[in-house]
Amino acid sequence: MESMTGFGRTETGGEGFTLTVETKSVNHKSLSISLKLPEVFSSMEPEVRKVIKEMFDRGRIRLDAAVEMGGFGGSSVSINIESAKQYIITAELLIKDNEHIKGMTAGELLSLPGVVEIAEPSMLDRDELTDAFRSSMIEALKELRESRRREGTELAPLFREGFESIRELAVPVLALQKESVQERHGRLKERIFELLDDVSLDENRLMQELAFMADRSDITEEVQRLKCHLDHVLEILDSDDRSIGRKLEFLIQEMHRELNTMGAKVDDPEQSLKVIEMKNILSSLKEQAANIE
Repeated sequence: MESMTGFGRTETGGEGFTLTVETKSVNHKSLSISLKLPEVFSSMEPEVRKVIKEMFDRGRIRLDAAVEMGGFGGSSVSINIESAKQYIITAELLIKDNEHIKGMTAGELLSLPGVVEIAEPSMLDRDELTDAFRSSMIEALKELRESRRREGTELAPLFREGFESIRELAVPVLALQKESVQERHGRLKERIFELLDDVSLDENRLMQELAFMADRSDITEEVQRLKCHLDHVLEILDSDDRSIGRKLEFLIQEMHRELNTMGAKVDDPEQSLKVIEMKNILSSLKEQAANIE
């Protein structure tokens, strides 16, 4: 089982640069990809999307990449000594010919065009930078996937516990509802005969009507279908299938349908409370299933 919530990050140093890739993911009904790449990697966007689609089926996934010039502990700024020397020589000639002209400060010198050079990613070795990004991207996505798997592993016991609780509640509800229907059937029959003591009754027709009323209160089929869904969902949880979120959501929806029907048929207050409890458990599991891939 894999959650849709996770995080991954890698940082790689190369010749003159530091590359950082971060990946995040939250729940989403399908796969949604958002990328923020430096201009130097813009042409690789189709490749990045393809890799993400191969690794994930659901979730809103965001991948951010950044290139910092200078590498680990290096600098992205350099001084063009030759340009600086030419400015100084020219300034000295001007000062020599005109005593009213003052010399330049270091700050003024550095502000002149061509003296300070700032490195850009486009100045780096493109093949080295591309290879570094490709490997960093894969590692960050693997870390994201592992993060999602860890959370999914933590959620699995919650699902098993919740589904087993529903099973434990459903069996006694069925048994007690059968007893309740039989008792009500007997009481109703006696009451009808008491009220219509002097009236001729077709007992066969009466028994048919009573049987029909009892059938409308019978929850045997609903409980049996609920148990089948529970068996199925536990098989899914025990499987090696990574993408089970949609299956869980569908089965939870079907179980909720059966519980709604049971709730409409059960008229004993105590049993109604148990049906409500089962529905509350199922609603909680439904929220968790929305975060499962």
